[in-house]
Amino acid sequence: MEQDLSHLKGKRVRLISEMIDDPNPIPVGTEGEVYHTGGGVINVKWDNGRTLGLVHGTDHYSVLT
Repeated sequence: MEQDLSHLKGKRVRLISEMIDDPNPIPVGTEGEVYHTGGGVINVKWDNGRTLGLVHGTDHYSVLT
């Protein structure tokens, strides 16, 4: 059963460890805003101008307050 991640929409997150299996990963420490969730993916508009999803349970991130 897929976990509901919709509560993250609009929240700011920070990538805290290297993304696995991504040929052009977001640098560790980069922050961004969640704009959509679904299918176990947390889609983020990163402050460096990129958009790339975090895979829930695989990529490590923190939610900023």
